[in-house]
Amino acid sequence: MFYRLLITMCLLILVWFGANLMAQEQHDHDNADKTNSEIVKDEHNHEDDNDDENHDQHEYADEDSGVHEDHKSEDSHGDEEHSDELTVSLTSEAVKLAGITVSTVREGRINKTIELPGEIGFNEDRVAHIAPRFAGIAKQANFRVGDFVKEGEIIGIVESNESMNAYSISAPIAGWIIERHITPGEYVSEENSIYVIADLSTVWVNLAVYPKDAERVKKGQLAEIKVIGSESITSGVIEYITPIVDFRTRSLTARITLSNPDNKWRPGSFVQGTIATESGQQGIVVEKSAVQYLDEKSVVFVVDGANKFRPVEINTGDRDKKYIQVISGLKIGTEYVSTGAFELKAKIVTSNLDAHAGHGH
Repeated sequence: MFYRLLITMCLLILVWFGANLMAQEQHDHDNADKTNSEIVKDEHNHEDDNDDENHDQHEYADEDSGVHEDHKSEDSHGDEEHSDELTVSLTSEAVKLAGITVSTVREGRINKTIELPGEIGFNEDRVAHIAPRFAGIAKQANFRVGDFVKEGEIIGIVESNESMNAYSISAPIAGWIIERHITPGEYVSEENSIYVIADLSTVWVNLAVYPKDAERVKKGQLAEIKVIGSESITSGVIEYITPIVDFRTRSLTARITLSNPDNKWRPGSFVQGTIATESGQQGIVVEKSAVQYLDEKSVVFVVDGANKFRPVEINTGDRDKKYIQVISGLKIGTEYVSTGAFELKAKIVTSNLDAHAGHGH
């Protein structure tokens, strides 16, 4: 009886253990299926994400490609538009108002020059200081400063202290009274001038030559003379150079004699003398007023049709007061704007400013 009960208990234990083992295996199998399902789902989601990313990149590339193509298309027309912007078209009336004149590119020489300050003075060889022959009392003074007198004309009468007789004083040369030191009734002496007369039909131009330029200034050179503060210009030949340095000005004096029949050249006026010291080599030249600076480049406006003008970049060389040498950029015979180029440049600059303002940058 005892053994039968023991065997029954052992069988029950074995059945319970088997049932638990089978339940555990089923649980592990379910977890494994769930894990595999999640892995597959994750892989699928990852592939979907990659597809979306690739799709976005493709759309971005397409969009970017379109932008570049648009820019490329714009750039292809940029040079033509830029060229059109630089060409200035005017009406015939605007050309006249701007004072535009056209010249032809030619060959010439650029002379090396120096500029010297100076002053117009009297021709000292034609200035008369008139003094009485005998001291006495002035009876008459017939002229005032600024009057013109003829040679031999009576300019004053003096009563001599020695003879008590009156005698006349006449003008030794024709000219202008520039000083007067006589008044009727006053005492005059033979030691002092009562009149100074200057013949202004010729005047001297005295140019100051400083030591640094002394070797370059020679007798016989041609000098251009311009009166400071006016448009008066003339030329003359240096006929004399002082041999010593003036202790006050520390300079030599180069002298030019100018004809002055109409009193155009007034003594006391300051002048500037320009002397050509060396002659340059033959080459292409244009007038200085034609050369303008546009976009930090030297340009000359050439004729590009009826009342049309286009800036051409040039390389420049030596220059003098009137001309500039052109090393490259222009050919002989080309028509260019010699006067009024600044107005054309201003039109281009203002047009560009208006264009930028229109873009709102």
